[in-house]
Amino acid sequence: MNVSIIVFSPSGHTLKAAEIIRESLVNKDNKSRLLNFTKRTDLLYGDSIAENLSKELGSYDLLFIGGPLYAGHVEHNVLKIIESLPLPDKEHSCLAVPFVTYGGVHSSIALEEMSRHLRNKGYKSILGIKIAAEHSLTKTYSKVIYKNKPGDEEKVIIEKGVSKALLIAEKQGNKAKDQYKAFKYAPAKERAMFRAFSQEKFHKDFKNVSVIEDNCIRCQKCIKVCPVDMFAFEDEKIIMQRDKDNCILCAECFHNCPAGAIFHPYIAKAKERLKDGNAGLESPASAIYPET
Repeated sequence: MNVSIIVFSPSGHTLKAAEIIRESLVNKDNKSRLLNFTKRTDLLYGDSIAENLSKELGSYDLLFIGGPLYAGHVEHNVLKIIESLPLPDKEHSCLAVPFVTYGGVHSSIALEEMSRHLRNKGYKSILGIKIAAEHSLTKTYSKVIYKNKPGDEEKVIIEKGVSKALLIAEKQGNKAKDQYKAFKYAPAKERAMFRAFSQEKFHKDFKNVSVIEDNCIRCQKCIKVCPVDMFAFEDEKIIMQRDKDNCILCAECFHNCPAGAIFHPYIAKAKERLKDGNAGLESPASAIYPET
């Protein structure tokens, strides 16, 4: 089977899950293509995303697509990529498997909203996978949430998900059932809240990340680690080259700056929301949906 995997991974944890998916596929004698669009300006910005994506993807019998959770939602660039997918046809199967990684208290409506966007493009989400992963925002907290995950336990779950998806695709093909209803596992009140409040609404008051020039040593690490290309080096200094709304508040710049030169207003708020890393966590932490 010819399988394509698309992933957005600001901190590398979702990419690790995607690489486990690819390894599992290859071990089962399938052809696999992994497209990581993190830092890819041609797949993040402009009017040619759909065209560029189509060229890179090629044909596929099954599609895996994944990203991290921010503020109860899958990161919005993942939804933008879904909206840019080729319409299902002879070269592009309608069968899809959304997967998410999360390091907060819940995985909320991420799989649900991914499946909705996939359905709008004519795809069927034949199953979904949620994976516990280390939360970069908690690196400086008293407790790092899901430290060193995904690990062996998550690998087992991912491999089971891959096996189940392949079996469905091979046995049922385009007649496979869209399992979007199985992704509505979050409590009703929580789902209603996150449908009313988007990722952008939760984050809008904190998108003021900037460079503290007096502290900056021009090492340019912020440029290297930013997943959405917010920084540039011009006239011997680091500048913010894109509108602040494009910042996803991942904090990779903050955690990788050796000079404390990044002002990041969301760090303190996230620490409060996640109770310094001690917030109660969703159970089970990782799972396949539907569960049977």
